[in-house]
Amino acid sequence: MAFAPSKGKKNKKKEEAGLSLNSMMDMMTIILLFLLKSMSTSGALIRPSPYLELPKAERIMEPKKAVAILITADGVLEDMESDPRVLSARAEIDDPENVILPGLEGFLNENREFVLKTGRPFKGEITIQCDKGVTYDWLLKVINTCGQTEFATIDFVVIKVET
Repeated sequence: MAFAPSKGKKNKKKEEAGLSLNSMMDMMTIILLFLLKSMSTSGALIRPSPYLELPKAERIMEPKKAVAILITADGVLEDMESDPRVLSARAEIDDPENVILPGLEGFLNENREFVLKTGRPFKGEITIQCDKGVTYDWLLKVINTCGQTEFATIDFVVIKVET
C-alpha cells in the first residue's frame, strides 16, 4: 500500500547548484605544485659571506649545494648564516709544522659521517669562500686537509665578471 507524500516533500523548492570550490582548490594546488617543481633553484644557492671580499673571475659553472667553509684573515670558519664557528685559528694555520688543520679535519670528518649515517651517497664536494687577501700557504693547507678527508671536489666562490 502506497503512502501519500508529506506536505514538505510536495512543496520542496529546487535549489540552484552553486559554484563548487573543491574542484577549483584541487586545480590551484596542482598548478602550484607544478610551478614549485619546475622552478629553477640555481639562482641563490650560495650567498657571499659579509666577512669576506671575494676575488673576481670569469666563471661559467653554476653553483651547487655542498659543504661550505670560509677562509678569512683570522682563520677557517664554518659557513653558518648568522654566527660562523671557528674551525682553525690563525695560529694553527701559521704553524709551519701543520700540514693538516685538525679543527677543519674534525669538521669535515663529522660531515662525512653524518652523510653516511643518513644513507645518502657521499660525493665529497666542498665549496670554499676565500678572502682575496689570504695567502697561498693557507689555501694550500685547507685544500690538503680537504683532500685527506676525502673531499676531492673543491669549488671556489668568486664574483662573476661580465665580459
